[in-house]
Amino acid sequence: MKKKAFTLIELIFVIVIIGLLASFALPKFKNLATHAKSSGVKSVVTSVQSSIDNIHGKWIINDSFKWDPDKDGNDDLNSNGYPKSLDSGSGENRLFKYVLKIPVPSCGNRTSGCWKEYEDNKYEYYYTPSKILKIEYNATSGVLECLDGDGITKSECEEIIY
Repeated sequence: MKKKAFTLIELIFVIVIIGLLASFALPKFKNLATHAKSSGVKSVVTSVQSSIDNIHGKWIINDSFKWDPDKDGNDDLNSNGYPKSLDSGSGENRLFKYVLKIPVPSCGNRTSGCWKEYEDNKYEYYYTPSKILKIEYNATSGVLECLDGDGITKSECEEIIY
């Protein structure tokens, strides 16, 4: 009775081929978490900017357009037709709630991958504990702008979010 089996040489050859394939595939997945964080930041910034532009467009088209997200009876647009604020101010735990249907939750106890408002209309995104993007809402021009952050420059911030 003859048994059919793989020889030791054949097994080693297959293991070497699998190792070579893995050495080409692993670098592709190395930056996957970084790309996911970048995509998340871009998504939030793009959504907020789109909402600001939408509100401004309504103001341009309709002379009597009033925008009152906090329901206090006052128009919350400036003289250029842009929102004066994107939420109720620093310390807010639901960021961008005036312009997004689903607000972005603030960091809470997390130290990366989250947003925080550190001053009115000034936001931080904790990319990593040592890299903090700083983004300011300019109500005069209606634009979200990068600032120099902690461990990251303005130009690096712009590369990430634009």
